[in-house]
Amino acid sequence: MKNNLPLKIVISVGLMTIGFVTGTFYSSSSEVSSTILTSGPERDMIQEVTNEFVNAWIKGDAEGCANTYSEDAVFMVPGQPSYLGRQAIMECYKAEFKSRNDSTNTEMEEIVNEVIFFDDWAVIRGSGYESQDSIGPKDSYKWIILSKKQSNGRWESVWDILNYDAKSL
Repeated sequence: MKNNLPLKIVISVGLMTIGFVTGTFYSSSSEVSSTILTSGPERDMIQEVTNEFVNAWIKGDAEGCANTYSEDAVFMVPGQPSYLGRQAIMECYKAEFKSRNDSTNTEMEEIVNEVIFFDDWAVIRGSGYESQDSIGPKDSYKWIILSKKQSNGRWESVWDILNYDAKSL
């Protein structure tokens, strides 16, 4: 039986080369480019959806708030279980608005600080505050949202993570 070591080496090197070339081709063809924006029309488009949510929140419109989320969205609020899906998120807002006094002057603002775009996906970092005159001072918070652009061009939140700032004593 002859020593087949040189043939095995040639086959191994050949297969490694094919694997390397295939991997390089696959990697370069599937790369997703990202862009970080703090201003411009794309960032403004995300701010418009954020403003739509804020306007619905001020009006106590749970359905309007929930409609800024995708059907299978996840909403994570400190000290509460995650809300899974648009319907559960709407129920969360309904409960919050039900406890709100209708005569209360409600204020809210959310600012999109930064958006990282990945084609039809965006990671949004923002901050905001909410205030109700019967409760007292403004509560400030920060948030991160993963959003997806829908086929109709509308952006919807897929993951929404909220974190309140520490309150002054």
